[in-house]
Amino acid sequence: MRNPVLAVAFVAALGYGAFNTLGHMPDSKPIAIPEAAPGALPMSPRPIKENVVAYSTADQAMQAAKKAGHETLPRFHQLIDAATPGTYTVKFPLTQNGATEHIWMQLVGFGNGKFIGLLADVPVNGNKYKMGDEMAVAEADVEDWMVRNGGDVYGGYTVRQALVDMPRDKAAQYGITFKD
Repeated sequence: MRNPVLAVAFVAALGYGAFNTLGHMPDSKPIAIPEAAPGALPMSPRPIKENVVAYSTADQAMQAAKKAGHETLPRFHQLIDAATPGTYTVKFPLTQNGATEHIWMQLVGFGNGKFIGLLADVPVNGNKYKMGDEMAVAEADVEDWMVRNGGDVYGGYTVRQALVDMPRDKAAQYGITFKD
């Protein structure tokens, strides 16, 4: 049964920057949020598939991570202006079929207060959009940002939180060093 207080969030600790190899989902219906694992709290994050985790909209830690991502956009602009080496991505809410997911977009430009880029993951809530589609996202709608150069990542506040929520050994496999 779908829990209305859960929203799908793309973790994308792996797969952003270089498009992942997941196939496009032909179904036009939102993905079903799985039940909480036995013994887990009802509001616990719930893995859906590789790079996709459902978080409760009431999850204070994830909400704080999104707030930090948005509030530090001036730092992102500094890194862009300095031509910091790496792949630039932003995370934003994408709604289709009445469901919202939070997805990464690889940047190709910025102008008039909008980030221009390509969807860096396969949307899970329908087939209106697909990985690689060009999108324009208003800066006001950006929830997080990253500059990734190998294992070094600037930003990525929602990814940091998602890694905290993972089992320690799995999180360590990503080999990410966060910088500010």
